[in-house]
Amino acid sequence: MLTLLPIGHVTAQTAYEPTLPASTEVQSAGYFPTITEDILLRGPSDSRSLGIGLGPDAAGGPDGRGQVASGLFRYYDNNPDFYQRNIDFFRPVNNVLGHFTPHDSFVLESQRLQHVSFSADASLNLFTRTFNPELAHVKLGMLYFDVLWVGSGVVYSDFKGDMPVTVNGDDDEDGWIAYVELGVRGLVRITDSIYFSVVANVIYLPFENKLGFALGNSGNSGIDFNFAYNDTIGEWEILLYNRFTGRPGLEIFVDSSSTAFDRAGRYSFGFLTDRSNDFFNENTALFGNTVGFAASRALFGNQWRLFFDIGHGDFWQTFDFDNHGTRDFLNLAMQYEGSSIPFAPRFSYGYVSNDGYRSLLHIFELQLTGRITENIDWAGSVGYATSTGDTSENDNFIWSLSLNHDLSRSTRHGVSMGENYFQNEFISDTRFARYLRYSLDQRITSRFNAGFFAQFSENETSTTDLFPTRDRMGMGLSLTYRPLDFTSINAFALYEQSDSDREVFDDSARWLYRIQLNQQLGHRLTGNVFYQYEEFRSDLTQFSEHVCGLSLRRYF
Repeated sequence: MLTLLPIGHVTAQTAYEPTLPASTEVQSAGYFPTITEDILLRGPSDSRSLGIGLGPDAAGGPDGRGQVASGLFRYYDNNPDFYQRNIDFFRPVNNVLGHFTPHDSFVLESQRLQHVSFSADASLNLFTRTFNPELAHVKLGMLYFDVLWVGSGVVYSDFKGDMPVTVNGDDDEDGWIAYVELGVRGLVRITDSIYFSVVANVIYLPFENKLGFALGNSGNSGIDFNFAYNDTIGEWEILLYNRFTGRPGLEIFVDSSSTAFDRAGRYSFGFLTDRSNDFFNENTALFGNTVGFAASRALFGNQWRLFFDIGHGDFWQTFDFDNHGTRDFLNLAMQYEGSSIPFAPRFSYGYVSNDGYRSLLHIFELQLTGRITENIDWAGSVGYATSTGDTSENDNFIWSLSLNHDLSRSTRHGVSMGENYFQNEFISDTRFARYLRYSLDQRITSRFNAGFFAQFSENETSTTDLFPTRDRMGMGLSLTYRPLDFTSINAFALYEQSDSDREVFDDSARWLYRIQLNQQLGHRLTGNVFYQYEEFRSDLTQFSEHVCGLSLRRYF
């Protein structure tokens, strides 16, 4: 028989005629050399038992550039396990819970209704498929535990001024803060491929002599339901649709944390028992439903296409479905799809109403896109917007221009500008804004990159006046230098100015400078050192702060 040898050891062998095994006993589990089995240098969302990490939610962590492979791949025992022996019971459970895992959705189609489809997608950030139980650190029947990371850090701040937000009644303060932390994941196997997953973070604050604990998978839950009926009637392709989207804003483990908190200036370590001010809470639940009808057809020898889309949207906040808003819209467009005209034109008319057709905003627009030269591409539009109905006269010329230019293999810059209307995805709000942005990306050497941006935006009052309008101006410069393969030095400077039209929101200006060093110190061990200076001035508050810090983290 063929004997497996350690990787990297090669000997000459004599070929023998294969024979049947002397025993019919199933071979036990083992390893054999093949393609990648384990990525060694990964972040907390892609640890050793989580798999190779698929999709946009996979994270490489700061060690991403140092990923290497061990050259082993796991294969499994042929004996069926408990879940496989009871597949008739677990398959329905697997099908139901699978809709609440990332990247899975329920899709319903029927041969009797060939033009109808329905899909449901939901994520509670509690269930996962991307877990390899064979690589878990601790196995206790259906329970699995993993150590994700251990780390420590220290920060010093010399904060001087007025604190923008008071935390737990604390006044502004400076000084040192430090922490030691441990990240652990616990899982319960529900079916052969679905696990209930919870991440726990334990932190010790030595200067306060407090131990904190919090649960949570740091993700936003969501639900999406889509119904569609599509068919072809003569030359027309039609679509009847309904889309319901919800972002509950839930932090399911909000009451599970224990108090341990230490702050220096505007920076803190630890957890608060009262997390009602966090981004994820029931008051930020947003829901929207849009029903519409769309149709299109080719014209003039398939060189042009006519589009039509009309619909109605409803928007709510909180689980009581309060603050109801509406949006009614229509879009009519003729778009060139041939190859004779160098800059493909699109003529469009549309209207939008945020108050149940009591007023309408009409928009007429011509859009052009194409490539000017081999190294310059552009997109632009010009049009006119006017309002009718129960609203003040609101007539504006609208336009936009975007240019991207590759000056060389090492230099790329671009500019975008315009005056146009913008709509919110979850709130019945339409806003007119003027904007200008310039960006430059320069590769100086293979290890040295630089970037610059400058932008300005001027927001006029929105049609529903839900939010204050602010004029913003900002610019920034960034530098990245990698002297060694596992060393990265980053520096940037930023200036931002904001002017508000309401007395409750003051005007402000901010300067920010930061430099940091990221260094891989060992096998899945990363260190970070940084220094930052920030200065803030406004009509109500002002402060300045020098802050520096050091942190180490070891991933498993």
